[in-house]
Amino acid sequence: MKIFTENKVYVQKNDIAYLNQTDLPIPASIFMKVFGQGVVIIDDRNRYEFMEFTKPEEIDFFKKLDWIIDYNEVKELTEEELIELGKCVADKMNVLAKKYNVMTPSQREKNQNMIFEHELLEFKMHSLKDIILFKRGDLKIKLPKDVSKSIIEISSDTPQSIERKNNGPRLFRSIFNRRKRK
Repeated sequence: MKIFTENKVYVQKNDIAYLNQTDLPIPASIFMKVFGQGVVIIDDRNRYEFMEFTKPEEIDFFKKLDWIIDYNEVKELTEEELIELGKCVADKMNVLAKKYNVMTPSQREKNQNMIFEHELLEFKMHSLKDIILFKRGDLKIKLPKDVSKSIIEISSDTPQSIERKNNGPRLFRSIFNRRKRK
């Protein structure tokens, strides 16, 4: 999750760790801020903590990464609206998979970027699940101090259950059973 303020962006370590696993070029200032002090361990103890970035090029970089959920865009959405957003992401994933699966081996070789796009969408899906759990109170995320005051508090009338239908997209339902990556 990322949170933009007037002159900075806060990004969760979870997103930064995933970013580091991609082949995307990371601006040197971001890389040095995160990894410049040596080995960085991001695990279940600190994955939801935020890092602050203030340089204009850092802020611009994170603005372009649409696979990282922008909290300001989802903070007021209901659970049903978040689920609909997740269904849109699942639809995009399925369209990519169908296109890729009908390609010849040589076409697949030329379109490896489709696999990467699919993986980014899958990561976005997991992030949407985390937002739902956070809004329910099932996932504790400490928002940055100077941001939390401007964030609208989650009301107590937020729906407490996700309606799942057997005929829903399997891919979307699977986000609620996040598998552990090695």
